[in-house]
Order: sequence, then C-alpha cells, then structure tokens
Amino acid sequence: MTDNKPAAMTTKRFRTILVDPPWDVLQKGSYGAGRHYQLMTLDSIKAMPIGDLAEDSAHLWLWVTNATLRDGYDVAESWGFTVRSPLTWVKFHLGLGRYLRNSTEHLLLATRGKAPVRFRSQPTWLNAPVQDHSHKPEEQYALIERVSPGPYLELFARRRPPSNADWSVWGNEVDADITIPGYPVPSDRQPAGGAR
Repeated sequence: MTDNKPAAMTTKRFRTILVDPPWDVLQKGSYGAGRHYQLMTLDSIKAMPIGDLAEDSAHLWLWVTNATLRDGYDVAESWGFTVRSPLTWVKFHLGLGRYLRNSTEHLLLATRGKAPVRFRSQPTWLNAPVQDHSHKPEEQYALIERVSPGPYLELFARRRPPSNADWSVWGNEVDADITIPGYPVPSDRQPAGGAR
C-alpha cells in the first residue's frame, strides 16, 4: 500500500545545485533525447521551484546544449540566478547538427546573493570523453566541488555522484533524497513508513 499524500517540499537548502534539464528543444526526432527519456518544455522547466531549494547565497550549474544556450540564461533568471560564465565541454567527437556538427555542450555557472567562487583559476573549458547518451563527464563533480561550496544537489540525476562530498540527488532514475511537490519521481511512491 502506498501513501498518496502530496509530497512536502524538502526543507534542506543547498549552496550549490547542478541541473541537467530534459530540454525538448530540437530533441524529438529519431536521434533526439526523446527516445531516451521524457522531455520537458521550456515553460515547465522555468516553473520548477529550484530557487526554493537554494540558500540565499548559492551557485547554480546548468547544463545547456548549443540549441538551448539562450534558454539557459532565461531559466537561470527565472530561478533567481544570474549567469556569470559558461564552461564548455569539448568532446572531440563529431555529433549531430543541422547547420554545424555539435561537438560541445555548455555548463552555465550562475550565482545569487553573495556567492564567490572558491577557486579562481578554473578555465572556461573541460575536455572529457563522451560516454552513453546524455551522460555528462564524471569530471564535472570534482570541478564543481573545487569552485563551489556544499552542500550539493544534483537534479535530473541518473546515478549517484562518484564523490565523498555532501551530494543529494533527485531524478527518475535514482532513489531521490528530496521531494519536489508537483514533480513526482518513482522513489516518492515508497510504502508508507518505509525507509527512504
């Protein structure tokens, strides 16, 4: 038997949030992300209460594709953050593309409040191998931990971070550590009184 009460918003707040949204922009074709997972519209992504999960002074790391680069700035702003710099993942792998072949993705660093970086020598690029579809480089965690303070939260996570730092996760493919009302994930439907 499951508990059908609406999930309450988590009360823990995070100083750094990593997000890899399931953008629906140019992702519905036979080679698009829609073959792998459910996509979200730009308005649905913007409506998520991500700002409520962050401390007043916080960092946001937001993955965008070349097609969603402009949208990423709007999403960060809708969540209460200001983009400070893009970090480009150089894949050295010929990807898909209508005009140019995509061999990069971008990780936008955004802040709100008083949130200086802890490491000021991080370049704006990262070279890391391409893995399975949408699998971001494992190097992102060490980079984020070097630049940004914890506690950390990864949204739309597919696995637990390979780190000993204080990371929480939320997504369809992991046992989520938090709940976001209106955005249920499978681990929200555990038996009443069950361990979480």
